[in-house]
Amino acid sequence: MESSKIRPSDLLDKFQLSEIRQKKDLRNILALLFDWGTMIFGFYIFFIYPSLLTFLVSVVLIGSRQFALAVLVHDGAHNLLFSNSKINDFMSQWFCAYPVFQDNRAYRPYHLKHHRFTETEDDPDLSLSSPFPITKKSFARKVLRDLLGITGYKRYSSTLYSILKTEADNPIEKLKRIWFKIYGFLITNIIIFSLISYFTHWSLFFLLWWLPAFTYYSLIIRIRNIAEHCVTPGKTDFDNTRTTKASFIIRFLMAPHRVNYHLEHHLFMMCPWYNLPKAHSMMIENGYEDKMCLENSYRNVLAKAVSA
Repeated sequence: MESSKIRPSDLLDKFQLSEIRQKKDLRNILALLFDWGTMIFGFYIFFIYPSLLTFLVSVVLIGSRQFALAVLVHDGAHNLLFSNSKINDFMSQWFCAYPVFQDNRAYRPYHLKHHRFTETEDDPDLSLSSPFPITKKSFARKVLRDLLGITGYKRYSSTLYSILKTEADNPIEKLKRIWFKIYGFLITNIIIFSLISYFTHWSLFFLLWWLPAFTYYSLIIRIRNIAEHCVTPGKTDFDNTRTTKASFIIRFLMAPHRVNYHLEHHLFMMCPWYNLPKAHSMMIENGYEDKMCLENSYRNVLAKAVSA
């Protein structure tokens, strides 16, 4: 890829940049209420009307909103969730990251390195895109592992193993460091378990909170990773990642909070998620459409990814 980086001011004028930089705290308050409210609805429809159909609907609803929280974790890592940095970090940690076993203290420097070295040898996410394209059979096996929870098990067990292997000079210091890394996850999940047990049944914590996290959430992560950086030309900042157009239902099920506008996010890291469509329109108005890596659907992206 060419070494020169495209600056936001090379693409949009100062008035356009000012417009897409605007933060709307209320928008993210509503987003959090919607995500958590949808998950609560997912718990109740199965609890009140237990059946295979409502179970599957609940898994999809809750898994998609867990991913939506992860998207807001991402905006929090860029200090875009709330105008006040302390509120931004608190809300992104306690209401988004910790419940789904993430931590912005570790994710932020990792992710910013990805932005700095996108699709180069120094990109920490390069291993996600480098194997593609793959065969259809290989992709089918990966999807099966996602839906069976194997991928999720590997993801969470490796994270837990890394935490437990934390090094220190003595056992007391080691316990302190482990607690520092895991206390947010434990506290939030104890609260979630308690609320689920009180209002529904304790078993739903495992059946409808962690089963979606191990299965449908894993599948969404895989498709998102493929769409963002796999099988792109990778020659310039215009095409080392892509934006994938999506219908309302696809955005709800697997691309929440405008995460499909990934090219615009890379070009304008200071742009909150709800302004990314506006940045996209401005880019096209300014005559850059022919240079941008765009795809009309996730189906088209997957077809390219499994073309080996």
